[in-house]
Amino acid sequence: MYTRTLENQLPKKSFFLFGPRQVGKSTLLKKKNANLTIDLLDPELQLSYTKNPNLLRQQVEELKESSTIFIDEVQRVPKILDVIHSLMEQKPKLTFILCGSSARKLRHGAANLLGGRALYRTMHPLTFEELSGTFNLQWILAYGSLPKIYTTLNQRKPAEAEDLLRAYVITYLKEEVKAEALVRNLQGFQNFLDVAAAQYAEQINFSGIARDCQIALSTVREYYSILEDTLLGTFLYPYLKSQRKRMSHQPKFYFFDNGVTRAILGTLKDQPSRIEQGRLYEQWFIQEIIRHNEYFQKDWKLSFWRTSHGAEVDLLISRGTEILYAIECKISPNPSSSDLSGLRSFHESHPKVPCFIVAPVKQPLKLSFARVLHPTKLFKELGN
Repeated sequence: MYTRTLENQLPKKSFFLFGPRQVGKSTLLKKKNANLTIDLLDPELQLSYTKNPNLLRQQVEELKESSTIFIDEVQRVPKILDVIHSLMEQKPKLTFILCGSSARKLRHGAANLLGGRALYRTMHPLTFEELSGTFNLQWILAYGSLPKIYTTLNQRKPAEAEDLLRAYVITYLKEEVKAEALVRNLQGFQNFLDVAAAQYAEQINFSGIARDCQIALSTVREYYSILEDTLLGTFLYPYLKSQRKRMSHQPKFYFFDNGVTRAILGTLKDQPSRIEQGRLYEQWFIQEIIRHNEYFQKDWKLSFWRTSHGAEVDLLISRGTEILYAIECKISPNPSSSDLSGLRSFHESHPKVPCFIVAPVKQPLKLSFARVLHPTKLFKELGN
């Protein structure tokens, strides 16, 4: 069992908790000891509430006024949210905990999102802080940090972890994409997923992907939207002062977990090459920052920085119009001045912004204007 960051930070009032499959949402929420628990992953229950959403109202009538109702996989029966909305108005002492692995069907299906009456939280795979003394960077790079996968690795069963990750991808395609009718052409989406996974942590060439998959450019953008809405990954846009211009430039896409990325690519049996380790390390660190930002509600804006001449910084952290930090990811335990090229170009135009290299170094060090810190040290620097 892992102590999750969200455990002591969940709202006291009604809330949605979304997150990818198997990150531990249900395990966490079952600790809330709800008075009524409804798991809509159960086909019979799903059918019952689909036919008669008011069944929920009838059940709530038997509960105390201050009861807590936990509904898992809520996106499977969007109409039940109309009943919940009505109950929240009629019985304000009720608390609803609504959990799901995708908000896409709710957002795109014009479902009732409760008009601000419920807060939103997102849960992610295990963070380095949650892993604490069991944190193993090589496992994180090769297998990611989904709780069940990491527990299996701790039991020294890498082959079983690989099987579970392959099954995860199949389950995602079958249950999230096909069952929710998110795409008409499942094979076309599978082809896109293979190509998109090969481009993780790189600027997206939308036209190239459309050409390789033989699908329309608009379809490629829609497929990326599906990945984002089903919480399989996140866009990172280049830093530009104009928001409109920022959105017009090619973003990068980071998958939510390294193990799932490698399962899609079919490379779980292989040890990551040095180049792949660098990309996996960058993806893991960016996702750690995203998790930190959401869990502690830092209100950071995240972006990368790239000039027309190709100088690049992996991550800028901003709040409002102020750039707070510039961070470059390096997998080498011995970074040198040659690793400063992107940061140096940035530093020349933004000399007051603190610059960091995050690398698996044993001791912090200073390289010219930049500090080199281990990820654990850097997170302490960023603070909660």
